[in-house]
Amino acid sequence: MQGLLPARVPSPATPFSYHDYEKVLRHVRPDGDVDFASVGRERKTLDGFVDSLASFSPHNRPDVFPTPEDALAYWLNAYNALVLQQVVDGYPYLETVQQPMLGRFFWGRSWTVGGERLTLWALHNRVLRREFADPRIHLALFQAARGGPRLDGSHFQPEFLDSQLNEAGRRFVGDRRNVRLERDTVYLTSLFEEYSEDFLAALPEGRGGNVLQFVWAFLPDTCEERPGCDTRSDLDRACGPRLDQCRIAFMARDWTLPDAAARPARP
Repeated sequence: MQGLLPARVPSPATPFSYHDYEKVLRHVRPDGDVDFASVGRERKTLDGFVDSLASFSPHNRPDVFPTPEDALAYWLNAYNALVLQQVVDGYPYLETVQQPMLGRFFWGRSWTVGGERLTLWALHNRVLRREFADPRIHLALFQAARGGPRLDGSHFQPEFLDSQLNEAGRRFVGDRRNVRLERDTVYLTSLFEEYSEDFLAALPEGRGGNVLQFVWAFLPDTCEERPGCDTRSDLDRACGPRLDQCRIAFMARDWTLPDAAARPARP
């Protein structure tokens, strides 16, 4: 089931709040790894927030989410919380979201969200991508994978959403698992290939542009905070002023679970 289906809307016991979700995010480490064992011990708190999603969404309660920023922040937080809940459901046996069947983690389960039955796939593709023309969402959605967007430890807030999305972009592009420059070749995570139309559509040139223009916008000017990183100047020198003189190679994503616990090596 990958679409949107109607569902019963339960009467809310309390007004909508991100308070419980914010408590759960305390277990996200500064490097983006998650203490899933501790999240599991706060399972009631996480479940409480997920349960509230059944009663409230921008689709059925636009009065609670009156601005586009309110709505986008809601959907991003909802998606990331649902991913967290599903990981905790399978933890500690779950080692990657690609088990047991490729992609099933994102389309094999649905939740009631504001009067609709949604899978993660539908929330991403039929809500976020259709309603918000902002490719930064792809760099902000937690995929429970080391080679994907990481949680920040704070929920998305409407009043700070633009800066939070920019920071998510910088964090993602600054990870050498996602973007790496070697001589005249730029290695990009396959996420940039999968959603290339969305990234290109956001550029001033539209689809006639180059995805490296999007990447360039989130690279740092200097490497003072991350010694050895790639900078905008590095990309300019390697690829020319139009960023069209180097080769792009897409890399497979690292789907390892970003688990803060050290797992024993498998025999």
